[in-house]
Amino acid sequence: MTRFEVMRVPVDSLAEDDIPAVVQALTERKEVTQIALIRWWDFMRARWDGVYQRALRDADVVAPVSRSVVLAARFLRKVRLSRYMPFDLVIRVLGALEDRNRTAYILGGSPGTLRVVEQNLRQTYPGLRFVGRYTGFYPKRVEPDIITAIRKADPDFVLIGPGVPGADKWVTRHKRQLPSSIFLAAPEVFEIFAERRQRVSRTTFRRGLDFVPDLIRRPWRLLRFFVYLWFLVLLVVFRVFRL
Repeated sequence: MTRFEVMRVPVDSLAEDDIPAVVQALTERKEVTQIALIRWWDFMRARWDGVYQRALRDADVVAPVSRSVVLAARFLRKVRLSRYMPFDLVIRVLGALEDRNRTAYILGGSPGTLRVVEQNLRQTYPGLRFVGRYTGFYPKRVEPDIITAIRKADPDFVLIGPGVPGADKWVTRHKRQLPSSIFLAAPEVFEIFAERRQRVSRTTFRRGLDFVPDLIRRPWRLLRFFVYLWFLVLLVVFRVFRL
């Protein structure tokens, strides 16, 4: 795995075949570890959100999942990054954990979706032991109890879904209180496991059109077009001035 700086944001180049070895290495480390998924929008977030920027720098794996990130790296650094389909990345991680009979904890979603997610994952990964779960959309006052439950369960892996405030920053905020586990926030993959969302085809993903279904569901995200223009401007600035 090789780490690059793209617009002062860390991004990792990791071959898909090496994912099981990386997961194994992370489980053997006696500290909190995190796998982060990054899109072009996250590059802009990292410029104004200090906590999120720190979360990316603390993450052990920062995997690009949008085509714009890969093209930006090629434009600025002339490097070819591997791009990961979030669903495929998560199932590769789960598969690597199952091969070693590891343990997992599920955090997020409503009570109904959480049950469906756990049921589907148990059926798909019978060798993976699930040691706990807790719903998202919880009141702030119960968060210490959730952290205590995760610490007592001491899982090898924690999948974070929707309903966890600041999901991709949650680990950074509570790092000192959490057990030595791998944390991965992937709300969209969680919803696929919950059968509430269709995963895009690999052809659509390869063409860079995987954002379209989400845009149809959330049309107000069209307003991000103006932020995307600023993203492109920053790319040119970084290229011209070799920042």
